[in-house]
Amino acid sequence: MDRFMTIKEFSMKSGIPKSTLRFYETKKLLIPERKEETGYRMYGEEQVSVAKLIASLRSAGVSIQDILYFLQANETRQMEMKQQWIRAIKERQKQLETSLRYLESSQIEKDIYLFEKDAEQIIWFRAESPPGQFSEHFTRRRKELKQYDIAIENTYLRYLSGNKQLIQAEIGFGVEGHVDVRMISDAILEEMVACLCIGLVFNSDFSMLKSAYRRLFHYCIEHDWEPAGSILEWYRGDQIDELDIVMPITQIGGK
Repeated sequence: MDRFMTIKEFSMKSGIPKSTLRFYETKKLLIPERKEETGYRMYGEEQVSVAKLIASLRSAGVSIQDILYFLQANETRQMEMKQQWIRAIKERQKQLETSLRYLESSQIEKDIYLFEKDAEQIIWFRAESPPGQFSEHFTRRRKELKQYDIAIENTYLRYLSGNKQLIQAEIGFGVEGHVDVRMISDAILEEMVACLCIGLVFNSDFSMLKSAYRRLFHYCIEHDWEPAGSILEWYRGDQIDELDIVMPITQIGGK
């Protein structure tokens, strides 16, 4: 057997289409020799295993850039990269299983929805009020943050404890960019990871809020979902009259 193969011969031996081999060449994943007199591509026997590895990694959903790094890396780094890919695939598998359970529901609720929530920085403050009466805390803390030129993206409430008369909670403000909270009294900055969430739209009287929480809990129990983070009330924009109750059920990109 000749030391080199044409692209047609190499395609037959490796089982990889010629168009795919040309694509690998443009991405510098698999570079053939060039025959001087004709300029034809010529592949070596030792490239067969490399080509099959590239094809396998692509089938597993690994990016071109990651494959390029992998081929150039030493054995230790390759093992680290493989573990990262395994974690990412398992994470995606978990997300798909969650999505499948949602779609397999006996009835899809109009006001209960599944969504991916991006990672976000949140500034939290402790607060205490009767149920449904946190508006003064939201207004005061929002004004305080604006005094420091901190732009607010979202507003949240996270229950800590309480009873029918008095609730202890944290009110939070989603912010972008670098924020130094050391000059703000009682402020705590949290990096909230991206997550797959179940949300329930709530636009009724606040006296019905407890029932809405129960409904979301029952829905999650029915689908075998457990919280993967804090359950939040999510208020959009400046208003604090309508909200979504949000339960994270799978972290995205978390360890």
